[in-house]
Amino acid sequence: MGRLTGRLFVGFTTALICFISYSPQIFVIWPWYGSELSVELLSLLIPFNILVGMLLWNYYLSVVTDPGGVPPSWQPDFQDQDGYEVKKLTRGPRYCRTCESYKPPRAHHCRQCKRSVGDIDHHCPWVNNCVGYFNYGHFIRFLFYVDLACSYHLAMLTRRVYVATYGRYWDFLSGKELVFIILNYATCIPVLLAVGGFSLYHFYCLLSNATTIEGWEKDKVATLVRHGKIREVKFPYNLGMKRNIMSILGSSPLYWCWPTVPPGTGLKYQLAVADGEWVELNTRRNAYGVEEEDLFP
Repeated sequence: MGRLTGRLFVGFTTALICFISYSPQIFVIWPWYGSELSVELLSLLIPFNILVGMLLWNYYLSVVTDPGGVPPSWQPDFQDQDGYEVKKLTRGPRYCRTCESYKPPRAHHCRQCKRSVGDIDHHCPWVNNCVGYFNYGHFIRFLFYVDLACSYHLAMLTRRVYVATYGRYWDFLSGKELVFIILNYATCIPVLLAVGGFSLYHFYCLLSNATTIEGWEKDKVATLVRHGKIREVKFPYNLGMKRNIMSILGSSPLYWCWPTVPPGTGLKYQLAVADGEWVELNTRRNAYGVEEEDLFP
């Protein structure tokens, strides 16, 4: 049932993307230009379709790319404390009781996927997949291209409405055009607002090299520090904005907007500091079925 529901989410998302992408071109923009190809029409639609193509490509990669699991035989390097996260009381490495195996740094167990996932951000129903180390870059680019494509889409529609109502020559809209303009506004604006807000949060996470789970943990720590219950805890994965982006989108800025494979294995991460203090962790599950870990002194 879960697999069927996931496929329905992906099918609905794909259908919504295609409707917003192609219905205005077919039923609004094409008739507006007299249903004939022209340089002006192509100069308007080619950039839009490039954005749509990149959007669909990165969405597909977000769906089908394995986010990165934990090999059953993986064990931390006990001679190198930077290779694993420890609990303050036991000084032992993190352990997944469900998988009955050690957990690498930043890995968490996902109840939906029924396994531990490396550097997991969250389990996303819209892509029917965990967003983890190997597909987080695709997911970020997907959000980025949704924002650009929806903004371009609204600009095209608004220009058409402006020409029809406030242009130099009054240009009546046909009934079909009016219906599709209303439908596209009704679908595109909520998508842009919802994804735009979600994007801003994830762009912030990208710049600080923190996942959604880690952001929640950092907020919990900040609250405990303010209340004087624990000392300040350093977050060891923040390498600086540029290096944070490079760790997810690749080393060359020229390819940040192009699908790439992130460097590394997703089992070990470069640290900004070596003296970050770890605190005792207690596992809980969030609304997505992903294990989070509460921070305690």
